[in-house]
Amino acid sequence: MDIERLSKSQIILLTLLVSFVTSIATGIVTVSLMEQAPPSISQSVNRIVERTVEKVVPSGQSAATIITREKTVVVKESDLISEAVAQTTPSIVRLYTGNTEMPVLMGLGIVLDASGLIASDTEALGDSADAIIEFQDGSHVRAFVTSRDRDSNLAFLQSATTTTDGKPFVSKPAVLVAGSINLGQTVIALVNKSRVRIAQGIITDIIPRKSPESSALPDIIETNIPGESVMPGGVLINIDGEIIGISTSASRMQSSGAFVSSSALIKHPAPADKPAQQ
Repeated sequence: MDIERLSKSQIILLTLLVSFVTSIATGIVTVSLMEQAPPSISQSVNRIVERTVEKVVPSGQSAATIITREKTVVVKESDLISEAVAQTTPSIVRLYTGNTEMPVLMGLGIVLDASGLIASDTEALGDSADAIIEFQDGSHVRAFVTSRDRDSNLAFLQSATTTTDGKPFVSKPAVLVAGSINLGQTVIALVNKSRVRIAQGIITDIIPRKSPESSALPDIIETNIPGESVMPGGVLINIDGEIIGISTSASRMQSSGAFVSSSALIKHPAPADKPAQQ
């Protein structure tokens, strides 16, 4: 074929064919490279396609032309983790002994509802019937143990209506999720003895449990997060900022980096009465 003898129409068609073939080849190469990429790279980037619909009405015309434009927005996993931590942190509290002169940090807890219902590890509380709760804004509230879950080693406390210095307070409940837990899923443990710290890892095992009566119990979520990074009552969240687990003595018997599934928190009913400030 002599290109010099081609007509203008034939040259245009040939150009379109070459562009089409080149696009297909580029797509094949891109897919192949993504399949060969290490898992850490494929986990750290999510692509979200947004569609924008615009109406263009030329001057002097009544008919509208609809133009659809698509763009790809790259969202990094690190950004999602930062947002998840910022979303969850206000719902995490510290538990101190009731001794106001020399309080001792016992562990962490999770705010479950707007009334101030809090869940923590029974081992952290020991035999104590109450505790001083410190919120992220620095306010302190007395809370009283209302029940204990022996199967998951969870203690539930109800906070008073005002802070220890007589001021009203507003608690922010955490977002709980019992499902959507998968092996290899990225998770974050929140550790805040004196300030907020995080430990990132993945879910390495999901261990089902049964009671002596053969009834199902909340699963144990095992992670590769180092045990020294986990405090009693410490929480495990996903990159959406949802609580998926809590560290209790029941989970630490399995592994120091393991957590009881948040289904144990979701099934727990809130107490009807709220204790008064003492």
